[in-house]
Amino acid sequence: MKLVIINERCPKNHQCPAMRVCPVNALSQNGFDAPVVDLEKCIRCGKCVQLCPKKALILES
Repeated sequence: MKLVIINERCPKNHQCPAMRVCPVNALSQNGFDAPVVDLEKCIRCGKCVQLCPKKALILES
Protein backbone atom coordinates (compact mmCIF):
# COMPACT_ATOMS: atom_id res chain seq x y z
CA MET A 1 0.00 0.00 0.00
CA LYS A 2 1.02 3.60 -0.49
CA LEU A 3 -0.41 6.97 0.46
CA VAL A 4 -1.79 8.92 -2.50
CA ILE A 5 -2.85 12.58 -2.52
CA ILE A 6 -5.69 13.51 -4.86
CA ASN A 7 -4.83 17.15 -5.57
CA GLU A 8 -8.24 17.94 -7.09
CA ARG A 9 -9.96 17.18 -3.76
CA CYS A 10 -7.61 19.26 -1.64
CA PRO A 11 -9.05 22.76 -0.98
CA LYS A 12 -5.52 24.30 -0.84
CA ASN A 13 -6.64 27.28 1.22
CA HIS A 14 -5.41 26.29 4.66
CA GLN A 15 -2.77 24.40 6.57
CA CYS A 16 -3.43 20.69 6.02
CA PRO A 17 -4.89 19.26 9.27
CA ALA A 18 -3.65 15.77 8.43
CA MET A 19 -0.02 16.89 8.79
CA ARG A 20 -0.51 17.24 12.55
CA VAL A 21 -1.35 13.57 13.08
CA CYS A 22 1.45 11.95 11.07
CA PRO A 23 3.64 10.16 13.63
CA VAL A 24 6.69 10.18 11.32
CA ASN A 25 6.31 13.64 9.70
CA ALA A 26 5.91 12.14 6.23
CA LEU A 27 3.62 14.96 5.06
CA SER A 28 4.87 18.42 4.19
CA GLN A 29 3.17 21.46 2.71
CA ASN A 30 4.48 24.49 0.86
CA GLY A 31 2.25 27.41 1.79
CA PHE A 32 -1.33 26.36 1.13
CA ASP A 33 -0.50 23.96 -1.70
CA ALA A 34 -1.69 20.36 -1.47
CA PRO A 35 0.51 18.36 0.90
CA VAL A 36 3.32 16.17 -0.39
CA VAL A 37 4.10 12.73 1.02
CA ASP A 38 7.59 11.38 1.60
CA LEU A 39 6.98 7.73 0.72
CA GLU A 40 10.22 6.66 2.37
CA LYS A 41 9.06 8.04 5.73
CA CYS A 42 5.39 7.06 5.43
CA ILE A 43 4.49 3.97 7.51
CA ARG A 44 0.95 3.78 6.03
CA CYS A 45 -0.78 3.99 9.40
CA GLY A 46 -3.82 5.76 7.90
CA LYS A 47 -4.13 8.48 10.55
CA CYS A 48 -3.95 11.25 7.95
CA VAL A 49 -6.50 9.47 5.76
CA GLN A 50 -8.99 9.37 8.62
CA LEU A 51 -8.53 13.06 9.44
CA CYS A 52 -8.66 14.52 5.92
CA PRO A 53 -12.05 16.27 5.66
CA LYS A 54 -12.13 16.22 1.84
CA LYS A 55 -10.88 12.62 1.43
CA ALA A 56 -7.91 13.88 -0.56
CA LEU A 57 -5.59 11.38 1.12
CA ILE A 58 -6.11 7.70 0.40
CA LEU A 59 -4.21 4.47 0.95
CA GLU A 60 -3.94 2.58 -2.31
CA SER A 61 -2.81 -0.99 -2.76
